[in-house]
This record gives sequence, C-alpha cells and structure tokens, in this order.
Amino acid sequence: MVRLGKRLQCIHDLVDPGSVVADIGCDHALLSIALIESKRACFCYACDVAEGPLERAKAAIVQAGLEDVITPLLNDGICGLPQTIDTIIIAGMGFETIRRILLEGRELWGEERTFLLASHTDVEELRQFLNEQHFVIDEERIVFERHYYQIIKAHHDLQAKKMGADELLFGVHTKKEALFVPYWQKELSKCETILQRMPSTHERYAPLKERSERIRDMLQRYEKTADECSVVVKQ
Repeated sequence: MVRLGKRLQCIHDLVDPGSVVADIGCDHALLSIALIESKRACFCYACDVAEGPLERAKAAIVQAGLEDVITPLLNDGICGLPQTIDTIIIAGMGFETIRRILLEGRELWGEERTFLLASHTDVEELRQFLNEQHFVIDEERIVFERHYYQIIKAHHDLQAKKMGADELLFGVHTKKEALFVPYWQKELSKCETILQRMPSTHERYAPLKERSERIRDMLQRYEKTADECSVVVKQ
C-alpha cells in the first residue's frame, strides 16, 4: 500500500468512494495509486503537463500493477479530459495556476462534478474566485505538513449562495478544524511582524493592518464563544 503525507492523505479522504478521478499535476501518481488501492476511486487519470513527472508516474503505475485502472495523460490542465470524470483534483500549485486551469476547463463545470482544490498561495483569492463563479464550498480542511495547507471541496451551482467577507477570509467550514486557531495565530503573527518593519506610508500598510485587525477580532470572538460553550457544558 502507498503511504501518503498528511496533505495528500487529506485530499484522498475527501474523495467520495467509487469516484472516477483526474489528478492534475500528479507527479509520481502516488495519490492515484492510493485512491485505487483504498477503493476510493474506481478509475484514475494521472495528469501532468511535463514529460518527466509523467514518466515517473507511468513507472509507479506499472510497479503497482494498476495499468488497467490508472491512465497517465500528458495534459495541460483539465481541457479535453473525459466527461466520465466526476472528481477533479488540482493541488500542489498556486492560485493563479488553479484559476487558469479552472477557467480554461469551464466545460467540465457542473453540479455533478466535484473539485478538490489545494492552493499553496492566496486561499482567500481562491474563495473569492469560487464565489464569483458560482461554486459551493462543501467541505474544507486545514492540515500541517511543514507548512499549513487549506483544502477545499467544491462543486459548481448557478444557484450558489454568495459567501460573506468572513467566509471568504476564514473559510466556510474551517472553524471546526483542530488547526483553525493555530493557523490564524500564525497568520496574525506574520502580519504583525511585517507591519512592525513596514513604513506606515507604504501602500500595503493599510490593507495589511486591516487584515491583522480582522484576524485578531475573529480570534477574540472565537475564544469568547469557546469559553461560553465550556461554561454551558460544565453546567
């Protein structure tokens, strides 16, 4: 059995059993192999834009003896993928790349298709994009593997409810995550460190200060709510 790191394992666990999966930027195809072995997926397309990673993926698929259920594809993004795919994983890249891939593959959007997205950068901007393009965020996870990662599970729906400002920044479902507070405490520390070194006249100072204040306020509200819940439980 393939062993996955925390980030890939989290993505794996968000895949609905019996799915037909496309893993975009598959590298060694470890996630595809794990999905087949655990029966989370019944078929996988391991996709990469570069021949080197795809050759490594092919070798790993052959070694696992899964050539019949995992097809490696040299493909830039999701354009032209088979319509039978019901789950698309786009992870291991930044927001701008994810945004481009989604826009270029708009024909694959649909209420019946699930997208698992893990951006290394600008998660708030990713949520804003999903909000503008009528996606519903179904689940979210926060994991730590040398860095913090936020993983989003979503589907397209023209009737999607718009997210509020706090949901765009902090997430729709993330407050239930064990790492929610540690993640935002670290983000607050980063903001405050930058602000201490940045001249107040800098163009980024005001928006960064506002972000810092929003995070601090949210953490205070979260702590107060947690304390109130604790009192209720004790009673």
